[in-house]
Order: sequence, then structure tokens, then C-alpha cells
Amino acid sequence: MEGLVAAAGGDVSLHNFSARLWEQLVHFHVMRLTDSLFLWVGATPHLRNLAVAMCSRYDSIPVSTSLLGDTSDTTSTGLLVLHGQPGGSPNL
Repeated sequence: MEGLVAAAGGDVSLHNFSARLWEQLVHFHVMRLTDSLFLWVGATPHLRNLAVAMCSRYDSIPVSTSLLGDTSDTTSTGLLVLHGQPGGSPNL
């Protein structure tokens, strides 16, 4: 999982690396976009599910979608919607 990939035009850059924290090997995936940063940290080098949620001015419930992974597993999108609601931070 070591490496660096940069997209043409410099709008997106990807950094994948692994490090040992105490006795655990931890994998990192960093994606720099134009106006944002995505950081994923995991015990295995596989990003299996990725979901995103955004607030909308048209509805009080955030809209969410699965970007990567099994779309029938709605756990990540459901947690994002709960977390995005005012006062709705889930107890994990």
C-alpha cells in the first residue's frame, strides 16, 4: 500500500502508506482534493465502503449516498444521516 499517485492537472493527489503504531500495522489513504481532504485509516489495506452525506437547504434530513462498496449495506449512509442531523450525534 506504499506509494504516491498524482492526477493530471494537480486537482487530486493520493497518498497511500503504512506505519507501525505500537505493535499494530496501520494503513493510511489520504486524498487531497481542490478544497477538501479525505483521510482513511484502517487495520487492513482495503477501503471497502465509502459514503458521503451533505446537508440540503431544501430538507432538514441530510442526503446521503454510497460511493464505494456494497450498496445493499446501508450502515454507513444511515450513520451519516443520523450524525448530520441537528442534535443527532449517534452514540457509537
